[in-house]
Amino acid sequence: MKHFTLLALKNQFNKTPKIMKRKILYLIKMVSKNLLYGCILQCIFMTTLLANDSKAQIKPIDETFLRLANKEWSLKEVFEALESKTQYVFVFPDDLLSGRDPLVLKTGRQSVNDILIQVAQSSRLKFRQVNNAIYVGGSNDSEPQDEITIAFDFVEISGKVVDQDGSPIPGATVLVEGTSTGTATDIDGNFTIEAAEGAVLLFSFIGYEPQRITVANQTNLTVTLREDQSSLEEVVVVGYGTQKKVNVIGSVSQITSENIENRPVQQLSQAITGQMPGVTVIQRSGRPGQSGGNIRVRGVGSFGATPSALILIDGIPGNMNDINPDDVQSISVLKDASSAAIYGARAANGVILVTTKNGSAKKMTVSYNGYVGVNRPTQLPQFVDSWDYAAMYNIASGSNSYTEEDIANYRSQSDPDNYPNTRFLDHVFAGDGVQTGHTLTLNGGDENNKYFLSAGILSQEGIVPKNKYDRYNLRLNLENKLGEHFKLTTRLFGSIEERNEPQATANKGGELSDQLIQNAIRYPAVYLGQASNGDFGIGPESGGTPVSWLQSDSYLTNPRTRTGINMKLDWTPVEGLVFSAIGGYNSFLLEQRSYLASQRLNDDVFHAQSYLNQFSNKEIFKTAQLIGEYSKSFNKNNLDFLLGYTFENQINTYFNGYRQDFPSNDYTVIDMGGADNQRVGGFDEQWAIQSLITRVKFNHDEKYLFETTLRYDGSSRFPENNKYALFPSMALGWRLSDEVLLEDWTWLSDLKLKASWGVLGNQNIGNYPYQTVLNSGRNYPFGGSISTGAAYSDYRDANIRWESTETLDFGAETSFLEGKLSFNFTYFNRNTTDILFQPTASVSSILGVGIGEVNTGAARNRGWEFDFGYRDQIDQFQYNISGNFSIINNEVVTLGLGNVEQPNGMVGNGSSLFLGFPMEMYYGYESDGVFINEEEIGSWPNQAAITPNPQPGDIRYKDISGPDGVPDGRVDPTYDRTFLGSRIPKYTYGLNFGSRYKGFDVSVFLQGVAGVSGFLNNYAGWAFFNLGNIQEWQMNGRFDPQSPERYPAYPRLEVITNSGTPNTVLSDFWVTNASYLRVKNLQLGYTLPPAVLERIRLQNLRIYLSGENVLSFTSYVEGWDPEINTGGAYYPILATYTLGVNARF
Repeated sequence: MKHFTLLALKNQFNKTPKIMKRKILYLIKMVSKNLLYGCILQCIFMTTLLANDSKAQIKPIDETFLRLANKEWSLKEVFEALESKTQYVFVFPDDLLSGRDPLVLKTGRQSVNDILIQVAQSSRLKFRQVNNAIYVGGSNDSEPQDEITIAFDFVEISGKVVDQDGSPIPGATVLVEGTSTGTATDIDGNFTIEAAEGAVLLFSFIGYEPQRITVANQTNLTVTLREDQSSLEEVVVVGYGTQKKVNVIGSVSQITSENIENRPVQQLSQAITGQMPGVTVIQRSGRPGQSGGNIRVRGVGSFGATPSALILIDGIPGNMNDINPDDVQSISVLKDASSAAIYGARAANGVILVTTKNGSAKKMTVSYNGYVGVNRPTQLPQFVDSWDYAAMYNIASGSNSYTEEDIANYRSQSDPDNYPNTRFLDHVFAGDGVQTGHTLTLNGGDENNKYFLSAGILSQEGIVPKNKYDRYNLRLNLENKLGEHFKLTTRLFGSIEERNEPQATANKGGELSDQLIQNAIRYPAVYLGQASNGDFGIGPESGGTPVSWLQSDSYLTNPRTRTGINMKLDWTPVEGLVFSAIGGYNSFLLEQRSYLASQRLNDDVFHAQSYLNQFSNKEIFKTAQLIGEYSKSFNKNNLDFLLGYTFENQINTYFNGYRQDFPSNDYTVIDMGGADNQRVGGFDEQWAIQSLITRVKFNHDEKYLFETTLRYDGSSRFPENNKYALFPSMALGWRLSDEVLLEDWTWLSDLKLKASWGVLGNQNIGNYPYQTVLNSGRNYPFGGSISTGAAYSDYRDANIRWESTETLDFGAETSFLEGKLSFNFTYFNRNTTDILFQPTASVSSILGVGIGEVNTGAARNRGWEFDFGYRDQIDQFQYNISGNFSIINNEVVTLGLGNVEQPNGMVGNGSSLFLGFPMEMYYGYESDGVFINEEEIGSWPNQAAITPNPQPGDIRYKDISGPDGVPDGRVDPTYDRTFLGSRIPKYTYGLNFGSRYKGFDVSVFLQGVAGVSGFLNNYAGWAFFNLGNIQEWQMNGRFDPQSPERYPAYPRLEVITNSGTPNTVLSDFWVTNASYLRVKNLQLGYTLPPAVLERIRLQNLRIYLSGENVLSFTSYVEGWDPEINTGGAYYPILATYTLGVNARF
């Protein structure tokens, strides 16, 4: 039997012989290639066990915590309380406790070890632990006991330490907890150590959760260390630094590289969809290179200034879609005023902080992530065959444009040149859709110099022929200590993108492939695509068809280059004080060429016109920041004070040139075009903003939390008298779980209440909107002739001021069952006032002159955010589930000068903005099916103001009001239009499932929205619009007078002109529920076992199958993705299926 004292030996590991220390350090340096790439510094280790035959683990007495009430205790009461709340049993003679004075113990959360030391010092007792038994005896020593004696029987234990993939972890520390006895695993992860039965072995390695195993009768162990995921959640990226999660009292959501890796997203904004409460990402297009979503934080904050969130990449404004997702360490979203206030004038609609990966103090590791996959549309509309089109057109037009013989010839397809069945959409979406991605990273360094180098290539073939997107990313992140007091952080990055698309020919006009897709939707199958002799069909307007355009020499090329350097020099003259100088320089260059070619269709038709439109945009962004931060801890108080100055400047240079009539499609240089009708234009613009910022953070014992921020912003976009504004914020937090009153709630791990308030400005209004501009071309009579002149075209307010947003938040963060279960909620109320808004013509007509932007509006967003998580492990099966849910109510509060009361009592601009209703709303008629027959038309309220000559099958519009506020027997636009829905989702949610068993891992991510409406019009929504096509659902669901239905999917067929018909006015017949639930990502992976890896000389190899946008559940229009609102010009949302591999060398 050997004896060791817990407290005395607890710190002796620091006195381990130098040879052993050097050996461990050497092993760590030599073999730490298994370090989890991208792990965050300051990881806080957690515990999970994967071992064979072992007894139930007894927690060390210094890791078993409880709370005791504030009162006098007898010794017997103390022991009984400890036995009832822990796994320990106290053994002592009956007479030992007699005559002992009562005790007054410390309150609050403390360990059993601390309590017993207090008892020992007050009552002259001594304690000795043997496994779960604690023996109590009297002490005659002059000095009271200040450590607890533990007794063990020693056995020799050997084994192996591996990671989750089964790869050995060399250099892992194996320590007998509470002693200085320890060792390190060898190059193959093997170890041997002596420990007493009942002792706890602690296995640890940087970047992994430590494991604790109680020694029983085992002699051989295989211990699996799990990647340290909990530590990633412990540190949250906030404005100008990081903060322990327990101390964050603002509304901040964060995802890490774990949530992004191995997902085949082309642009980073797609990766955050559904991941965080209060953050909505709506993807309106799947076009390669332009498939990033519109990000909204807590709804739409303004109907005047741009409601976009501020995006910062490593602290510098940038475009997150230019980043290789594999380079990202974390994405934080600052949602309330207190957390975002440090960024002031550009943060009114939230802040998104993208942090890229850093190097680590380890030997260089080389990692590769690559995949190949295919893209397919999530939904495609199905249009009818040529013979069905002919039959339906006859019905719609009330004519015999197509004879029975014509229809039979179309159906037989015996003469396809004259009676074709051309599925134009199939031709347009005939691209391969192949996508590949490759990322190679080098990561390493030492304590003084660290580096992270990444090179990435993304290549995406569009589903449209000749459509391709390529992106090349290069990033170098360096961190260098310059002596004892200085540290230099450097981030160099660059990206080159090129997007190529086919175009229609010059005679059709229009740019981008949208024009081509729209006409593929519009043109019915009765038009010839390409004849058997190679000639092209001329289409309905003799300009060709998408089939001919795809084979023309028309093109669009859109290369973009972005480079930048960010540098930060930190000077720490004394402990706790850091001065930082930050500089950033970003350059962006866009050069777009759109050539619409001449083309021969057949012997009779040659379109000779051609033209080239060339456009360039150069953008230079510069920033300089000086920050001083002081941190001090004293008497359980923690104080942090920050003071800083920031300056930002952006210069944009635009150029546009146009020429037409090129002699050949082979030479598309602008000088080769004809001089007639040439055009050239361009302009420069710039803006600047400077700010003073200060922030104070204070907490007492991480229990009582306080933070306040003050920012003074000045922007060139406002007139001199209103250039500067002050924006304050404040937040309070209380970790209630640390209070004595909750000491018996052992199931509660953490409970934090928080509240915040603040005001933010918004400068996203364009440059110099207060300056009145003279427009030329305003000629006037003078002296009997017309003279050239200039005049003011509108009124500009020279006193416009900052749009401001006031936000109030309160919420709670909780965790249970030793952190396995978490649940958080937040309520927010965000009011935006002084919205810079341009009133509509109804106001301008009263004044007789146009009105520019004025501070004349207010809006409100309020709602709730919830998120939860649970994770656990059963033997070798690990699983986790997490989710989030948001409710956002958006409404217009006032339009100020735009407050025009409509005859129906609604106040607003008469089209899309009304007080008390959401922004981006649909305003139209309510319907009640269609008319069944002539008889009921006469009994229905008169809707002649909309439908002058109603017929069976026409939509019935409801009479909901009249001049007196009640139905008046008439349906008209003055009184009977109302709110039909909004494009802003009211509910957003996401749900993540993940599991791992041995080498297999499975993850499922569900995402959805609800309480949102969509609207398809023109070629996308209406049959025979502008001589357009008809979809299968429209044909099959149309009103049929032979078997009339009250609520058909489509009203009677009719030929619809560009101006529409009574059946196409905006109504709830067309406004559709756009809610959906989507399987956003599905992934299955397998990691090869160590024996195989050893043979192929790899540290790690994981093979995975992944799917993005795999499946959707929705009641939206058949054939259309619910995120699409269009009249026909669109690029489908894509589902992506990939096979990938992760390798580490």
